[in-house]
Amino acid sequence: MKEYIQGAALEISLQHGGGARFTARARHHRTILDQPAEDGATDQGMTPAELLLASLGGCVGQYVAQYLNVRGLSSDGLRVRVTAQPAAQVLRLRDFAIEVTAPGLSERELRALEKSFPAGLVQNAICFENTVRITTLPAAAKGKSSTKK
Repeated sequence: MKEYIQGAALEISLQHGGGARFTARARHHRTILDQPAEDGATDQGMTPAELLLASLGGCVGQYVAQYLNVRGLSSDGLRVRVTAQPAAQVLRLRDFAIEVTAPGLSERELRALEKSFPAGLVQNAICFENTVRITTLPAAAKGKSSTKK
C-alpha cells in the first residue's frame, strides 16, 4: 500500500478471451472477468461491478485485519460483506454498504474498531469526484480520447 501513497501509478492489463470474458493481469496475478450465463456469456468469472465491490471489501478487510493484528486481537472468522444498489441513472451504483463481522470482539472493541475506520484508497476512489479518460488506439497509432466525469 505504501507504493500508492508515494505516487506510483497502478496498472492492470486485460486481454479479451472471447464473448464477454477478459483476463486481467496485474504484476504476476491474473483474474477472469465475465458476465452471467443468463446474459449470454460463460460465467467464468466475476463481473466488473462485482470486482469493484470485492476491491472495496478487500480494502476495508485488509485494514481491519491489520488493526486486529496490531492490537493482538484475533482475526479468526473475519468476514466482510459489500452491497450496492442500482442507481436511478442507468449503469450506476449507489449506496455502498460494508458489513464487517469480527467474531470474538467485545462491544467496546467493536465500537473502537468502527471509530478507527479511515477512508482507504478504494473507498476514496469511489467517494470523491474523479475522471476517467478512455483512449482508443489502433495497432500502431494514437487514436481518439474522451474524458468522462
